[in-house]
Amino acid sequence: MVDLRGRTALVTGAASGIGAACARRYARAGAHVICTDVADDAGRRVAHDIGGRYHHLDVADSRAWAALATELATDPGHLDLVHLNAGIRSGVGDITTLSDDDYLRIIGVNQHGVVFGLRAAVPLLQAAGGGHALITASMASFSPLPLDLGYSMSKHAVAALVRSAAPNLTGQNINLNAVCPATVDTGFLDGNRDRLEAAGMTIMEAEEVAEAAMTIFSSGLTGECFALLAGRQPEPFRFATIPGADYRSRR
Repeated sequence: MVDLRGRTALVTGAASGIGAACARRYARAGAHVICTDVADDAGRRVAHDIGGRYHHLDVADSRAWAALATELATDPGHLDLVHLNAGIRSGVGDITTLSDDDYLRIIGVNQHGVVFGLRAAVPLLQAAGGGHALITASMASFSPLPLDLGYSMSKHAVAALVRSAAPNLTGQNINLNAVCPATVDTGFLDGNRDRLEAAGMTIMEAEEVAEAAMTIFSSGLTGECFALLAGRQPEPFRFATIPGADYRSRR
């Protein structure tokens, strides 16, 4: 496992769910964790519990990212790890009823938030001599999710960003990957765990995602979208390739 002692990690959406579990796991591995969220009270509690610090951050706001990056650039420590975890669901499956507000909100958090976050974090990782960037995607990055069009679309976009941006970062000693869990017991379930389990769905705990993140950091791989099922180790998803069209076929 990657030794995080003396290192600084930034986690978005750290107030609850996967973000909180990962923040706690990184702290146990020795990292100083910067927790960010818009749920200030819960975010501050997580940061306090792990001896980290909290920043209010709307990931969909590029100016907020720029301000945080400026602050961190003058920080005594280096940013060694960034986990862009914040995400939301819309729950809208009918394209005719997907409102402008619902669409813009989910794309703002799930897609723009990742682009803005990666854009802000990469120079900080470069200044530290390299590091790790991890994005929480989803199994919905690989397969359709008719019950939530915006969520599925945004998570497909995240997978494409990881696979496209990672090759440009390898020479800078920055590994970029995505963790893509199946159903996780977070607020996303909205009290439906029993019903989903009765239907045969296996649900994992947020702590499993945190352990998978540690495994990904130690893998030495980059540009991968790691599929994660309950009780299994994370495995790189094998995307179909078109000969002559994939960047790797031209290297």
